[in-house]
Amino acid sequence: MRNLNPVLRIALTANTFEYYEFTLSGFMALEIGRLFFPQTGDKSAVILSFAVFAASYLTRPMGGVLLGWMGNRYGAGRVLKLSVTLMAIPTVLIAFLPTYQYAGYWATALLIALKMMQGIAMGGEVPLNMSYVSENTVGRNRGLYFACACTSGFLGTLLASLLVLMLPSIVSMLSLYLPDAIAHTRLSEAWRWPFLLSIPLSLWVMWIRASISEVSADRHTLDRTPRSRPIAPLLQAAVLVAFLEVNLYTVFVWLPNYLHLYLGVELSEARELNVITLVVLSIAILCNGYLSRWIEASKIAFFSVCAMVLSTYPLFVLLQNGDFLSLLWVHLAFAFVGSGLLAMFYLVLADLFKDNWKGLGLGIGFSVPTAVFGGTAPLACSYLLKYTEVLTVPALYIIAMGLPALPVAYRLAFPQGERTASASMAV
Repeated sequence: MRNLNPVLRIALTANTFEYYEFTLSGFMALEIGRLFFPQTGDKSAVILSFAVFAASYLTRPMGGVLLGWMGNRYGAGRVLKLSVTLMAIPTVLIAFLPTYQYAGYWATALLIALKMMQGIAMGGEVPLNMSYVSENTVGRNRGLYFACACTSGFLGTLLASLLVLMLPSIVSMLSLYLPDAIAHTRLSEAWRWPFLLSIPLSLWVMWIRASISEVSADRHTLDRTPRSRPIAPLLQAAVLVAFLEVNLYTVFVWLPNYLHLYLGVELSEARELNVITLVVLSIAILCNGYLSRWIEASKIAFFSVCAMVLSTYPLFVLLQNGDFLSLLWVHLAFAFVGSGLLAMFYLVLADLFKDNWKGLGLGIGFSVPTAVFGGTAPLACSYLLKYTEVLTVPALYIIAMGLPALPVAYRLAFPQGERTASASMAV
């Protein structure tokens, strides 16, 4: 890994650790709900668990503004070293929390507090990575580098999903071969293991980032002079990010719970489908990044938004078939249609703010709509299902968020001058 191009090395590990830690509680929503809340039904436990997940997003704007400002002032490279530490501490502490059975609502309060600390770090981490890659890449490979940064987050999500899927098998194996080693320790509670894995994972990312300041080109681009800061880029970013995050957390984090609780799919099977989807999605994102050498990133993003809006409802209808092969094809379709926007939105946002807000704009434009719409998407879908009992209502929610994103994506893909030229040619 250390022999790779320094910027590519950072891009490939940009969000792995943070997304692993942050999505763990989403994939373990059923277990977390049972452990940290009074005894309820499974559907209520998942809703309460995703309420904690949503609460952790409330502090994202704070992290986006604070770390974004620090990135402008001191350089994104330096602040990236801080953000990984801020993310690691609360995750490790979660592994040692008492559960509701032993500490009552104190356990719930501590979990919420630690998740909100995670939110501060996560709110700054993603924009800082966008800023760092943007300031250190030029030419035809920019799209591929940004796609790598996006894929790194899905690799973390994939690792979390895969570990949660394999956890029952790991427990059985260790109980068989090392019964005395874990019987009388906190390790006997298997839900803690994925959180404990964050210790070696965080050390690995810190090692990768050790040389980041030596390769960063942001020393001569630090934001120490006044600049124009128009409101339009913030509004455009907010609309695009809101749609992206609602789709992302609904389809790639919450969907296994939907399949299990509302469609009757075995939980292990639902998680297996999620793992396969994340693998395919990561590959598709990289392919779109390579495609951006010939097709503008903003155009790839626009066509992906169109495909997502048009296909979401039919795909949710097909999910109702229930057999594994149908579910697999639907999951693969979700991965393919969403990969274009996921691959390119880092680059589109970086270019949107490069001449005005820079890192601070990325922090605000990404973290605020993510907090309001992304983190609350699983909770919103769960409540909509509970009160409407319409199994396709999550699709309608995604489409409602996508309709405002269509004109924004179109304006970015086809600027005024290009639209005028096309109209003249048509005449």
